[in-house]
Amino acid sequence: MDSFETLIGKNINEVVLNESDTFFIAPLKYSNKLCGKRYPSSKYKLSDLDYFNLISFSQLFKKEAILIIWYDETGIITDLEIYYLSNDFDILFNDYYTVKKAIDNGQTHTLTEGDTKYLGASRLNEKVPQPNSDKLANKRELVLKKKYLQKIINEISI
Repeated sequence: MDSFETLIGKNINEVVLNESDTFFIAPLKYSNKLCGKRYPSSKYKLSDLDYFNLISFSQLFKKEAILIIWYDETGIITDLEIYYLSNDFDILFNDYYTVKKAIDNGQTHTLTEGDTKYLGASRLNEKVPQPNSDKLANKRELVLKKKYLQKIINEISI
């Protein structure tokens, strides 16, 4: 972890982040509320969602931890945290099943991020065909929702 610790204080735009076999590497911007509490500025994309070739849950979460590289509004890296997603696999699996069930039932066009807790099917603007339905559905990405990232911020000491 020593090599990662040298990232603190650097600008996120000046850092080259290589993929890891062990964990997801997630550079995440945060903002501060007036009270000083931090909150994530965006979701974290895990994968594109292919309605006709759905990635399996085990493939989606083949890495059970996430290395979060927190950076502030100026782009300066302030903190690094490793969080084990396996702590929340039961909720993440239920969210995955909700998305899968909507796809299997031809109801992807009705799916909203509010239907799930931590794993969201984030809507994109492009419309595409979906299985088991004549209706077009918005293309989507599987993301870790801001609500989940906030939970991680609240659980770890930054």
